Amino acid sequence: MMPHGEMSVVEQELRDALAKFMRAAADKDRKAVATALARVTELQQQLGSEAPEMLRHYLERRSYQKALEFLNSGRPETEKPQCGH
Repeated sequence: MMPHGEMSVVEQELRDALAKFMRAAADKDRKAVATALARVTELQQQLGSEAPEMLRHYLERRSYQKALEFLNSGRPETEKPQCGH
């Protein structure tokens, strides 16, 4: 298990992939969007059960902006989803 507040390598790579995805979407670069989304999906599948519940929640619902904000925020890993899904 990672020390509190430290991201795993997969989470760091996921943050980078999400950032690339968001930039590609903003630029309307369909090829870059597809490539980045494939990488996000690949990394999402590599996240273990020890990954923060909120991060898994956002990714499962394809809330990629929120997932990126979560990874950049340093929020507690123990935070629970509150949206009632």
